[in-house]
Amino acid sequence: MQSRVYLEKWRLPDWMVWYVSYGTEGLHGPELRQRRTLNVISALIPLSGSSYAALYLWIDAPGLWPAAAAVSLFGLFLLWPMIAARNMLAAWIFGATLAVVVQAILVWLLGRGSGLHLYFLSIPVIAIVCFGTRHAGWLVGLVLICAAAMVYSEMFITDPAPFIRVSDGLLTFLQVSAFVVVTCFATLGVYVGFIHADRAERSLEAEYARSEDLLYSLLPREIAGRLKAEPHATIADSLPNVAIVFADIADFTPLSIRLDPREIVDLLNTVFTEFDALADRHQMEKIKTIGDAYMVAAGMPNAVGDPAHRAADMALDMLKVARTSAAFLPDGFEIRIGLHVGPVVAGVIGNRKLFYDVWGETVNTASRMESYSAPGRILVTPAARAQLGSDFTFEKRGEIDVKGIGPVETWWLTARA
Repeated sequence: MQSRVYLEKWRLPDWMVWYVSYGTEGLHGPELRQRRTLNVISALIPLSGSSYAALYLWIDAPGLWPAAAAVSLFGLFLLWPMIAARNMLAAWIFGATLAVVVQAILVWLLGRGSGLHLYFLSIPVIAIVCFGTRHAGWLVGLVLICAAAMVYSEMFITDPAPFIRVSDGLLTFLQVSAFVVVTCFATLGVYVGFIHADRAERSLEAEYARSEDLLYSLLPREIAGRLKAEPHATIADSLPNVAIVFADIADFTPLSIRLDPREIVDLLNTVFTEFDALADRHQMEKIKTIGDAYMVAAGMPNAVGDPAHRAADMALDMLKVARTSAAFLPDGFEIRIGLHVGPVVAGVIGNRKLFYDVWGETVNTASRMESYSAPGRILVTPAARAQLGSDFTFEKRGEIDVKGIGPVETWWLTARA
């Protein structure tokens, strides 16, 4: 149906649209293009043949009628689309056999001087244009037959058949037209092949680039490289010193009730996009978002000397982003942040929707710090406090009983020193 609509845009007659589109229902891509090409060539060959037949009869009707009759056999190509709609291999054999047989008869009738044996070169080209690379074995056989017919004609069929009278002028005309037509066929076939190959390569390059961008947006570059090098390998790393930052929007449920869905999505997209930019700036690795929660880490997949410092800098900048974004809402909003440092295990999960994740007590503790934090504040553990040292300022919160962990001494991270 799409094929017919495409052709009708060119304002072709209905009968021509029907003929060119015959047998193309359900086809797409190269198959659709090849079938349309076959249909067009099946009409062009009889049209060309009829013009040659008329020429033979007009120039020398008594002597050239056998050649005119032979050329008229090309009218059988009008059956080609009907055969192709039912069986492509049968259409391949039918077209190749008819072309070789009729061409051989014409060369025998008119001789080598007519140049008609050059048309043997165009037969494999037409087969490739109409059928692609399918039936490669048959194509090799056709090339060998056409090459043998070409050589045989050049060496042994020198003069026209004894009962044919052909003028030198007609032979010269046929020879020149054969050179021109065969050159055009070969050039067109090569051009069509190259242009489609070029488009396919460019399309593959674009798809590859998109796939690469998608892969690197899902996974750290180093992890993506390892996965590409060993697609079936298990990627799991033990990292001794990683800083984990958890953040979420305080009182998000009541906020989501007050806002419509589009506003909620716009809010999260705006805030998390800014967080992504901060992660790039501080050379941290975004791990994931879960609803209104955002998780980022420093020191993975490659170890760094100052993971806690990077995490603290980012946490403070995240508070600034939240305050700026909150100004656009009537009631505003605030985020809670938790920070902890320690050993983790990281790896890639899944083989379809790949996901680089991190596990361990460090992750659980950082998540608890976020839960026990307060709106607009950053809660840190003793491990994080020790690594940050005097480079940042803190307020002591004191000991809190953390679910699943027990008593933990905590501090509020307030600013850079």
